[in-house]
Parts: sequence; structure tokens; C-alpha cells
Amino acid sequence: MSARALTAGLGALLVSLAVALGLVLRSGAAGDALAPLIAIVAGAFAVYALAAVLVVRGHVRGRFAVGLVLVVALAARLALAVHEPTISRDAYRYVWDGEVAAAGINPYRYPPADPALAGLRDRDVYPSIDRKQAPTIYPPVAQGLFRALHELRPGSIVAVKLAFVALDLVAICLVMLALARFGLRPERAILYAWHPLAIVEIGHSGHVDGVAALLVLAAVLLFVRGRPLATGVALAAATLVKLYAVAALPALLWRDRVRDLRLVLAFAATVVLAYLPFLGVGTGVLGYLPGYVEEEGFASGERFYLAPLTPGIPFVAVVVCAMAALALVLWRSAPARGAEVPSRVLLLFVSLLVLATPAYPWYGLLALLFLPFARGVLLLPATVLGGTALLLYVHLKASGEPAWPLHVAYAGGAAALA
Repeated sequence: MSARALTAGLGALLVSLAVALGLVLRSGAAGDALAPLIAIVAGAFAVYALAAVLVVRGHVRGRFAVGLVLVVALAARLALAVHEPTISRDAYRYVWDGEVAAAGINPYRYPPADPALAGLRDRDVYPSIDRKQAPTIYPPVAQGLFRALHELRPGSIVAVKLAFVALDLVAICLVMLALARFGLRPERAILYAWHPLAIVEIGHSGHVDGVAALLVLAAVLLFVRGRPLATGVALAAATLVKLYAVAALPALLWRDRVRDLRLVLAFAATVVLAYLPFLGVGTGVLGYLPGYVEEEGFASGERFYLAPLTPGIPFVAVVVCAMAALALVLWRSAPARGAEVPSRVLLLFVSLLVLATPAYPWYGLLALLFLPFARGVLLLPATVLGGTALLLYVHLKASGEPAWPLHVAYAGGAAALA
């Protein structure tokens, strides 16, 4: 069998596994059906790994490979997008926030359970919202996106997911264009496009993190073209979708005071302007962020998997100092060029994941989009984190919240990064 035929067969098998996964998840019994879920996801990773090896090593290349990567990526995501999300219900909050904004109400003013919003409640969206007593946590650009999606198709979860699939396909195409620009083969985009984590979190759960990743990629491409103002705006937009996108900033500095100042000012101005329409609620524009930090154990330090390594020292301080030190090293090193820029972004995101150890798999999407640019020693920790992230659902959904998925994902990632 030729390498082309084998890769095409693997692509068809990956889509079939996505269809099977969608049928299992449609029952909504993720916590009771972990064995088949793990089996399907493990099979998908095996298929993905073999196909990625064939493509990255050049056994399949050219237009055929590019077309195959795109077609399979789209088909696998669509196979999951047609079902309502069950393992995460964040998409219901997206739809709700869009409905609140469309009603002319500041989405940061009231939590969904507030009597002031009783007239917006329905039978489909409202009952599925998590944390009904808490205001929204999503920043202004995410809110603008939710409002726009409401205007396109009010109250539709599937429409939101299809929109995110379309934007993810744009991201894959941009990755291909960037790879070609940097002298790498565009079909390396398979490392993201066929990755089960991306397929599940974009196709099934419809997480907005994929949009943040797209905007960070746009910032990278603008940086490479030498446009500091536009770079600052794009990175600010990404941060105002998911706040942790700001971690990419140290990779997007020129060591040129004028350019760097313009970028930082553009970033700051974009943030201020985006928040202005919502300032009627004062500090309420932070939404549920303070409560989330407390609930997830970031404030107490319980969330940090590596905290036992530094007894007596608040691990938040360790994370901040470590990321600041890495940022300083990058800033003092020679300015990045070409593929080194997205590689530095990947290094920052992987380091943040290893240090902060979030419990939710979709936080890995921002790092994962830059995996096709990874080379050398960075490829191993990025691959380990991406390959084990979906195991975190076992920690979240299984009875007793077993800790072994955390050991596999974060101890493995830390060891690989070290």
C-alpha cells in the first residue's frame, strides 16, 4: 500500500472515530461511559500519531497532503459539531451572554439566576448553564463575538459550534500559509488539524479558546511583517477572548524601544476601549473571574500540581517569577525571526500550562495551534501535554476524581520540559 493510500485510510478512520465519539457523547453519560470514551480517544490518538509521522517525515506531501489534511480536519469536527455538547457546557453560557447583550443588558450586571433576567430564560439554553448564580467570566471581545453569533442564529448551540469550526479551519489555513512562509512544508499543520484534542474541544464542546488561538496566530503573522500597532491590537483581542493569551507577549517584542512601545500602547488602548462600554458596573466588569480564581484553587495554591516542590512558598509567586524570568530571557536574546517566533509562543504557553496546571483540557488549545512550528527539544513537552490533555476528563468526570490523569499529564509534561 502506498503512503498516500495509507494516510487517506487513516484520515477516513479518524473521521469514523469522531462519528463514534459523537454517538457516545450524545447520550450525555460521559461520567458513566468512560471506558468506551477512553478506547475511542486512544484509537484516535494512535491514528493521529501514525498519520502525523507519515506526513511530517515527508512520505506524503504536496497538494494531496494539504487537501487531505483540510478535508479530514473539517469532516472530523463536523461529525461532532452536529451534536449538543455534553462533557462541557461552556457553549451554553456563550449563547446566554449573546442573548443578554442582544436584549440591551450589560452581560456583567446580572448572573443568569437573577430575577431581572427571568424573561430571557428558555427550555433549551438556561437549564444547561453552569454557575447560574455567577456573572459571566468572558472578556469584552468574547462578548462581542457571542452577540454577533446571536444575530446570526439566536439561541442555537450548534450554530455557535459550526461558527467555531469555520474559524478553526481559517486558523489551520493560516498555519499552512505561515509554515510555507517560514520555509516549512504546509502539511505539517496536521499536527494541529488532526489532533484529537482540537477535534473534541472545537467540534464537540465548541470552546472559544480556539478563537483566541487564531487571534494570537494573527498577532504572530503581523509581528513577522513588522507591524507593531496591528500586532498589539491582535494580541489584545486574543487576550480579551481568553485572558491567558497575554502570555504570548514576550515573544512579540523586537528589543526596539520605539516598536515595543507602540505595540504595548496599542495593546493597552485596545483593552481600555473594549472595556469602556461595560464600565457602568464598575469593578463588576471582572465578572466571575475573582470567584473562579478562588473556586479553582489558584488563590489558595491547591490547583498547582507542582506546589509540593516549593513548600512554604506561595506557588502563585513561583509561577509569576518563572514566567517573568522566561520572558526576560526571551527579551534579552536575539530578536526572533521566521519560525522561531511561533516556537517562542509555543514555549511560553507550554511553560504556563506546566506551571499553572489547569484542570480543563481546552486550556491547551492555544499551545496546540503552534505545535506544527515546534522543532527540536520543544516538540517533546508540547506533544506530551497535547497527547495527555484529554485524560483530564477522567479526573473531572470519574467518581472520586482520580489523580492519576494529573500525574500523567503534568508530571509527564514537566519532566519532558525539564
